[in-house]
Amino acid sequence: MDDIRNYLSDLHTTLDLVPLERIQELIGILLEARMTDRQVFTMGNGGSATTASHFVCDLAKNTRVPGLPFFRVIGLADNMAAITAYANDEGYENVFAQQLAGLVRPGDVVLAISASGNSPNVLKGVELANRSGAITVGLTGFDGGKLGGMVGLHIHVPSNRIEQVEDIHLMIEHMVVSSIRESVQKPTFVDDLTELFLKNQRVPGLISAGTRVDSRPIRNTYDLLNAINQEMNNYSEVYDLLQRILQMTVDSVNASSGSFLVVDETGNITDGLLAYGGKVQPTSKHLLDIFKEGLAGWVVKNQQATLVPNTMDDPRWLPRAWDLKDGASRSVISVPLIARNRVTGVLTLARGVEGQFTEDDLNLLMTVAVFLTFQIFNRQR
Repeated sequence: MDDIRNYLSDLHTTLDLVPLERIQELIGILLEARMTDRQVFTMGNGGSATTASHFVCDLAKNTRVPGLPFFRVIGLADNMAAITAYANDEGYENVFAQQLAGLVRPGDVVLAISASGNSPNVLKGVELANRSGAITVGLTGFDGGKLGGMVGLHIHVPSNRIEQVEDIHLMIEHMVVSSIRESVQKPTFVDDLTELFLKNQRVPGLISAGTRVDSRPIRNTYDLLNAINQEMNNYSEVYDLLQRILQMTVDSVNASSGSFLVVDETGNITDGLLAYGGKVQPTSKHLLDIFKEGLAGWVVKNQQATLVPNTMDDPRWLPRAWDLKDGASRSVISVPLIARNRVTGVLTLARGVEGQFTEDDLNLLMTVAVFLTFQIFNRQR
């Protein structure tokens, strides 16, 4: 009985030393990944492998909320065929790095769990993730090992007892998932989300003639989300609100035109708004037909955002009347609005010069789409 009491006493002592501010930082990193369509990878060995798998299960299943995107989370310790193949042919130290090599992208999150902080396969995975421009997070124990100095965010459990390190790693996983799940229920969720993007998602050069309700210029993602949030209080009709937000978004990224399309439960585009020349107006039946057969239809079918550097080179872009008139190619970004696990709308922006939109612009529009969907869903509940 004394052994049990001592174990619990030691566990309580260690828990008091866990860096809560770094756990909160991890929550912000994961929330940003969720909102910007980034992937999250987990990895670990032994008991840490089960914690990594547990992270995948809970992030994927227990954080689902209508109007918000799912986590795109992948467990690198879960595919035994891949692990044994790489271990047999290229060495066990490469089982995570080789999986990451074909999947990881800049801005993705790689979460590495190692009690010692010295597992060679975890270290190699983090090395590759760092070279690829991913955000790396390490959960360690003991003295943190080599992993602690390699990751962008280090969450260290100061204990030399492996069982308690693993206990607390799993508790941290549950703290993170619980906080993410409960955050959307808070009245301050929208303000917290805009604050997150104020800290982490500034888009360089996003300065325009667009204005907020209080007449200050929209200069970054935070300002645009905050302006949309303010507009929510000024319009009782969703249609009027969408007109205002469409023009605001077009102005804020210096787009030459933009559209918002309404999608019904069967996946058909039924209505829409077009912003062009400083005005927003309903789309014609002819334009709706073009949208259905063109890029917007592809976005609806695939439930996927896309960036088109040159409309002349992409068969999904069907020319509008002004395209045929001036014969110019354009750069386009288009994103779906997803609520209740189906596409409810498509938001598209165009610039009159090819190659002008970037991945940052696409991420901004995806953020606006998620934010707008969540806000409208809350108004309709």
